[in-house]
Amino acid sequence: MIAIQETVKTVGSLRFCGSESVETSKRDMVMDDKIYVAVTGRDLESKSSLVWAIQNSGGREFCIVYVQKLRLCRKEKERAHKSIDKYLNICRQMQVSAEKICIEMGSVEEGILHLISNREVKKLVMGAAADRHYSMRMRDLQSKKSIYIHREAPATCHIWFTCKGYLICSREARRRDHLYLEWASLDSSSQSETTKGTQSVPSSSMVKDDDRIQVSDAIKMAKQSENVYINELKCKKETEKALSKTKEELEKMIRKLQYKYSLSMEAVRRLRQEQEELKIELREVSKLKSNRKNHGPPQYFICPITQDVMEDPHVAADGFTYEGEAISSWFERGHETSPMTNKSLPHTSLVPNLALRSAIQEWLQASSS
Repeated sequence: MIAIQETVKTVGSLRFCGSESVETSKRDMVMDDKIYVAVTGRDLESKSSLVWAIQNSGGREFCIVYVQKLRLCRKEKERAHKSIDKYLNICRQMQVSAEKICIEMGSVEEGILHLISNREVKKLVMGAAADRHYSMRMRDLQSKKSIYIHREAPATCHIWFTCKGYLICSREARRRDHLYLEWASLDSSSQSETTKGTQSVPSSSMVKDDDRIQVSDAIKMAKQSENVYINELKCKKETEKALSKTKEELEKMIRKLQYKYSLSMEAVRRLRQEQEELKIELREVSKLKSNRKNHGPPQYFICPITQDVMEDPHVAADGFTYEGEAISSWFERGHETSPMTNKSLPHTSLVPNLALRSAIQEWLQASSS
């Protein structure tokens, strides 16, 4: 008979892909249970644990758990709630539903145990240590909180301890009926010990009947073990297939990120080139201060969107300079393309064009004098 062992499995979610403990861990995380993820109030410090839970559980319902200590000031509470909202935003971006629970307790450990007991939590993901303490040789729990939760949490709760996106260890849950059977077997064995001296010696026919029953039970147990082995083998093949698919998707993501990085570097190069050209043009502009009253503004002082002289010029990812408020409004209306070339932009970040702004201000002052 294959008993469920309550052991600590030291594996990484991607680092030890072929181990049986990863298969068991993923097999136990099913979609019909809500998965609770314990996070800290610091800015996205527990992001790796949340992303690991979403990518490895296959679940669609998550609950972000934050335990805050008693008597925190109002600013600290507001800062913590903003961090929790960022975790919820990550869940929305990864297309999973999530809710948040904030608990006030004397310590984080007490709050998590209180939550597990009151809500009968079946699945929990929390950090084995802070991400900055992670190393490839990490096999055991490092933080006092995780060690305490591993020891004191109810046996019906399955807990995964992660660090920097890797599964460090897990504690398997034990079903209530298994716990009851163990208690009953212990109780019956104690009763048999107390009545052992008063029982009579069984006859030979009774012994033979007991032998037949034991053989029949052994055959049943052997068949059950064989079925369990077949199911585990099937799950192993499915897990290997899923891991292969995940690896392909990761490779695609890496290639896409590399492409975006090259586009960003090209935009930076163009920006630097434009800044050098502006320096040259500024030298020429300084020679023509006396003639600015009779001439209109240079063409590069005018925003391509508003067609007015810019007050707060910003450079977009396409390398062109726009009025900061105008290009921001362009992006806020849902555009992700260049107003000049109509091509998709790799990002919507803006860089202030300080050199051009200084030139415009100098030109305005000269024109007004």
